[in-house]
Amino acid sequence: MPRSKTLLVDIGNSSIEFAPYQRGVIGRSRRIATTKAQEWLSTDPFSTYDRVVASSVVPQVDRLLRRYSMVTLIDFRSLPRLTLHLKKTSQVGSDRIVNALGAYQKYQKSCLVVDSGTATTFCYVDRDGGYQGGIITPGMGISSQALALFTAKIPLIRVSPISEIIGKSTKEAVRIGLYKGTIHMINGFISEFKIMDPDVVVIGTGKGLLPVKDAVNLDEYDPILILKGLAVCAQNLTIV
Repeated sequence: MPRSKTLLVDIGNSSIEFAPYQRGVIGRSRRIATTKAQEWLSTDPFSTYDRVVASSVVPQVDRLLRRYSMVTLIDFRSLPRLTLHLKKTSQVGSDRIVNALGAYQKYQKSCLVVDSGTATTFCYVDRDGGYQGGIITPGMGISSQALALFTAKIPLIRVSPISEIIGKSTKEAVRIGLYKGTIHMINGFISEFKIMDPDVVVIGTGKGLLPVKDAVNLDEYDPILILKGLAVCAQNLTIV
């Protein structure tokens, strides 16, 4: 008899998101800071689940999870349904390929996934389910941190929408640069992918995309895309 209670876990550089998955339905997700991983695990969060299906880009947390026999860490070797066309498959982040799986599972055609968190990534899957790779750039948050860290007079600035194009202060100038620069960067790359593949569906995900999602050329924004990809992995493992 297949196990019936599964926990889906996405471990990112900044946060960990997790949600129950049962009978084909993803439950309400919760989120904690990645720095709290050890504290979270000390509460025995897996005790009521038969299986945990996880995606992680944090090796330190991977080592903690491998202590649990019910945990399956998804990577390039265990990803179902997509074919990876990469020079070094071992280097691709599990978050990128699981996101791509979630998108392709829904659309069954070529997809471009734009995911923004600590980094902003673009991942392209062709119409036959071939994961072709993509692009990685710094996210807005760490771009702001870099300016604050490596300049003497620029403070750390939280990015938010702004209509002006000319900053009248250092804070405004940086805010415009980060906000509008991110929009132009994302839309520019989307345009290039559209030239290459006019039929590609563009799906956005990730909390870092929220400040700009209404200004970039997405076909859909899906905040739990990676959990949907993990659900496909769970189904492939005959865990429902």
